[in-house]
Formats: sequence, C-alpha cells, structure tokens
Amino acid sequence: MNLLLTVVLTVTSVGVGTVLCFWLIYHAREVDSSVWILEHIVCPILRIVVLLILVAQVYPVIDVNSNNVEFWKMLGQKGLFNDLLNILFFAGLLLSFIPLVNHPVFALPIQSMLTIAVVFNWQYADAGFAPQLLPSLATSLKIFGWMLLAYFVTRESSIFLSRWIDRRLALNGSIRLVSDAIYLVLQIPVMLIYCNFLKQQLP
Repeated sequence: MNLLLTVVLTVTSVGVGTVLCFWLIYHAREVDSSVWILEHIVCPILRIVVLLILVAQVYPVIDVNSNNVEFWKMLGQKGLFNDLLNILFFAGLLLSFIPLVNHPVFALPIQSMLTIAVVFNWQYADAGFAPQLLPSLATSLKIFGWMLLAYFVTRESSIFLSRWIDRRLALNGSIRLVSDAIYLVLQIPVMLIYCNFLKQQLP
C-alpha cells in the first residue's frame, strides 16, 4: 500500500463527497423536506461510498498480493456491493439511535471496521478457519487512543471551518458534515490497525 497515494485519494474522495453534499443542501435549502432527505439519506449514502473508497485503498494491507482493483471486483460479484451498501446504511441508521455511539468519533470507526470485517469474512469464508472479527483488547485500546486524539483535532478544526462555510453558503449547522469529513480522513490509522489485527490471523 502506498501511504501517500492513499492519503491523497482519501482527501480527494472525502472532499468531493462533502462538497457534493453541501452543493445539494445549498440548492435545496428552501424546501425543508428536501434538506431532510439529503441530510439523512443521500449524504449518508455518499459517505458510505467514500468510506468504501477508503477501505479499498487500505484493505490490501491484509494480503500484500492483492490490490484495490481486486477489492472492487470481489464486491462486483453476486451483488455483494449492494449487500454491503445496505449493511452499512442500516448499521449507520441503527448507530444514530444509540446514545454516545451515535457520535462520529465512535460511529465511523465502527462502520470502518464493519466494512473490513464483512469483506474479510466474504473473502476467506472458504479458507478453512474461523477468524475473530471482534477486535482484541489491545487492538481496541489502540483504536480508542487514536480516535481520542482525532476527537480533539476535529473538535477544534471543525468549528472554524463550519463557521466559514455557514457564512459563505448562508447555511446553519454545517458542523456535522465538516466533522464527518475530517473524521473520515482520520479513519486511515483505524483501518490499518484493524487490518493488521485480521492479517495476524491468516493461516
């Protein structure tokens, strides 16, 4: 995995997805129902697609002989892409109703690991071993430590950026989209930690 390329693609994907969400919300802000649909259905789906693009870049860490093209080929088989999209959408919907976990500092790492776990399980279902998909205590502590740092970084930067965007686009409450975008970029270490945890279990 080329880390620099991964970071560049991550920032680009997150940037394009976030700008598209802002553009859609900006043009629909006069119709409350349209804004609600965008914020609760369209933008979360776009965020999931961006998350899949991120996972595709990091997932080959598990198997050095694979690449992101093979990742997409696998998802293109037997409707797996649609299945994964549905799993992640409803998982995100469920997490939004759970106090504390609905915060992106917890929700996005959970969705990231869920994405990797589902794909890993599909890929190695016939490999003759039963992997432990739930992260170990050591892995969980590493992820928690990183996301604690990500929380403070995002909290400070998102306030400044969201105020600027609200003024520029005459919006109110863009901080959620801004913080989600920053958290998405900061998912790379979480994915790397979890991928290495799974890699250690391969026979």
